[in-house]
Amino acid sequence: MADILDFVPSDGSFQEASLEKLDTIITNTGGSSASLGDPFIQQAENVALSTYSDVINVQTKAKNLLKFGRNKLVNVTKSTLMTLPVGIDNETYLSSNLITQISSSSASDTGDIIVEGHTSSDGLTFTFSKQTVTLTGQTAVVLATPICRVSRVVNDGSSDLVGNIYVAQTDTLTAGVPDTDTKVHCIVESGLNNSEKAATTMSSTDYWIITSFYADCLEKTATFGTVHLEVRESGKTFINKVDIAASTNSPGRHEFKPYLVVPKNSDIRMRISASAVNKDFSGGIDGMLASVTV
Repeated sequence: MADILDFVPSDGSFQEASLEKLDTIITNTGGSSASLGDPFIQQAENVALSTYSDVINVQTKAKNLLKFGRNKLVNVTKSTLMTLPVGIDNETYLSSNLITQISSSSASDTGDIIVEGHTSSDGLTFTFSKQTVTLTGQTAVVLATPICRVSRVVNDGSSDLVGNIYVAQTDTLTAGVPDTDTKVHCIVESGLNNSEKAATTMSSTDYWIITSFYADCLEKTATFGTVHLEVRESGKTFINKVDIAASTNSPGRHEFKPYLVVPKNSDIRMRISASAVNKDFSGGIDGMLASVTV
C-alpha cells in the first residue's frame, strides 16, 4: 500500500494523499515536486510567476547548466571570460542571424563539431539551435542554420582538434582565421576540444535558476580582479547583479540564496576588470534550467 501523508492546502484544511498523487496536488497548488526538497526552487518559481507571469518547472526540464570560461588577456576595463581575438575584450552582440561560418587555423581539422546557440529575427526572442558541422580545415564551412548567438562549441569526433576553431560572421579568411576580429563570436582554443565561454542566452521557453558563480586568478604574480555577473533581459541593457573579488591567492565565489532567476530571452555573461592588463582569469556560472510551461 502506498505511503499516506497529510497535505495542507492554501485554505488551511487537511487532506490525505498517497505519494503517487503528490505531484498532482503540487501542480494544482502552483508548485513542482522538485521544490519539496529545496524551498529556493519553489521561490524561484514564485518569482517567475509574480514578476514575469510565467509558470516554470525545473523537473520538466531536468537539466543543469554550467557555463565556464577563461580569458588570458583580461584588461583593466571589463573583459568577458571567453577566448577572443587579441585586442577584443567583449563579444559584439547581434540582432539577427549573421553568424554563418566555422573554420580552423589548421588544415588537419576535418572532424565533426557541435555548435550550440540561438536563432533570432530581432535580437529579442530566441530559439535554441544545435547543429553538427564537419570541418574542412582552413576553409570556412557555412552553417546549415545561421544563428544570432553561439554559446558552446564541442568536438564531436574521435581525434583531438589541432588548430583554433572560429565561429564567425561571413568573412574572408587568412589561413583559416577570420580577417575581421569583431566578427568572431566563439573560439575553441588550440589544444582544447570545447569552447570556454562564460556567457550564454536563454531561449523563449527557458529560465536559468542560478545557484552560484565563481572566478579564479591564474597568475603566478600578485593580481586582483573585480568580477561582474551581468544579465540583460530582452530589449534592455546589461545590469550588473553582483560584484565579487578574485586574486592570485584568493578565488572568488558567491552563492545565491534565494537563487537568482534569469528570465527567458535574456543574455548572461561574466566580466572581469583586472588590476593590470593581459591577466589570466577563469570562472563559471552554475545553476539549473526550468521550462516555461504556461
